[in-house]
Amino acid sequence: MIGEKWRLIVIVAALVSAATVAVAAAPISGSFTMEFVFQPACSDEIPGNDNVSPFPNCDKIDDLLVKVEADLLLTLAISGLDIASTTVFTFKGLESQTLLVGGTIGALIFRDTFIFAPSLVEVELVRSALSLSPRYCINMSTPGDLTPPFLDCPSPDATLYYLLENVGLIHPAVANLTLANIFDSADMLNAPLELAKKIVEININIAGLSVFFRGLFANFSTGQPASQTRSWQTGIVIGLEGQTVSGMVLRTETWFGARQGLECWGECKPLERNYGGKVVSTFSAQEEKIFIRNLNIAGIIHSFRIEFKFGQANPADNGLSFFEWNMRFRLTPFGAGLSMSNTLRIDGSLMPKFDIIAIDVNYGNTILNVIWYIYPDAMGDWQSQIAEIITTIDPPGATITSDLTFCTETLFVISCTAGVVQHDIIVSAAVNNLTVNLTLKMLGMLSGFAELWIDGTWQVGIVSFKASLAIAADYVEAIGFAMNVRF
Repeated sequence: MIGEKWRLIVIVAALVSAATVAVAAAPISGSFTMEFVFQPACSDEIPGNDNVSPFPNCDKIDDLLVKVEADLLLTLAISGLDIASTTVFTFKGLESQTLLVGGTIGALIFRDTFIFAPSLVEVELVRSALSLSPRYCINMSTPGDLTPPFLDCPSPDATLYYLLENVGLIHPAVANLTLANIFDSADMLNAPLELAKKIVEININIAGLSVFFRGLFANFSTGQPASQTRSWQTGIVIGLEGQTVSGMVLRTETWFGARQGLECWGECKPLERNYGGKVVSTFSAQEEKIFIRNLNIAGIIHSFRIEFKFGQANPADNGLSFFEWNMRFRLTPFGAGLSMSNTLRIDGSLMPKFDIIAIDVNYGNTILNVIWYIYPDAMGDWQSQIAEIITTIDPPGATITSDLTFCTETLFVISCTAGVVQHDIIVSAAVNNLTVNLTLKMLGMLSGFAELWIDGTWQVGIVSFKASLAIAADYVEAIGFAMNVRF
């Protein structure tokens, strides 16, 4: 096994060398990244020392989990035609291969993507019941089953959303290793590579209107787990977008055989995701979306997002499913920049569910951001509470941010009753070619240490080195090292 691992590294190094030599002979650009992630495998040896976090207590380190990944990105540009390749290697060998061909012919822009991978996962975007916040759920996975640990649709899965989207709750190195463990345990990485997905995108500009077409072709499993066979399913998204003289933008999207969400393959890392939607087994109208942006009325900018669903199993779920109305304006009183936005979320029955008010004050090198939540509580009475205060100071050479998250009753944070739920202090500094980012997370105003993230990047010419460390209260969550070469 060790010999195979080192042989893989030698092959990857040879590919990088060959690509580097080719740069001198053809217009090739790209990058190569080698990344190592380590995590102690802990055991709980002290009786009664139960842990309330999703990770085990680290009373004893008895093993070390190691993740090695190599990513090779190449782009060849020839007379307006771009040919791009994304290759992902791990200890398993060649994990996935993506080929993209794109270009421009007059007013037509096209992209054609071929994805070869051992697995394919259909992830649907759904909304939480209380605040209508975006969440994910697993609609299908092949060849293995990812439910559990994730949730089947239509149940909103916050953990899956936090792992895939970098929202500041989970360190990227921890998310990387967590996804690798889950996908490997579900036997999603051992099948041979095959053409798992094809994406065709065409955009045509005609008389100020942009007509958009996206074809999704996914090769996923059908039937019962014991007798699953791979078959192709098709989804189409057709969009039309235009802009008025006043700057208002109107866009409509019609989804046939597809729904909003994403499809991912391999270990579902950022390089192995497509956010253009996901297919369903029935080719029929599934969704209609209307977007109105930059509508200026009396100095207030309005934006609307309206979503309709069709073909749902429950007839009550057909029709209007989501409506979001955002308003924002900006003032400059006394030399200070002040902007305010209000985002109202309404469900399919036209009942207001959640409202977010954000006020930004910019004065000198200080930015203050205050966020209010307005929502109905468990008894149906509307509550208004400050949810978050973010203060950013930007002195020369550094940025310091204080992010205070307050308890907004148990509808949103189960473990709190009042006061500060979490306080994040983020420090970013740059000295010459060295950049350091520190994130300290506390479960209180200035107490209750939760996590410390340390990320450093050092740039030397076309090569950059990155080191990451994520520490929890009683154990090391992850240690990561990466080297990136751009050419």
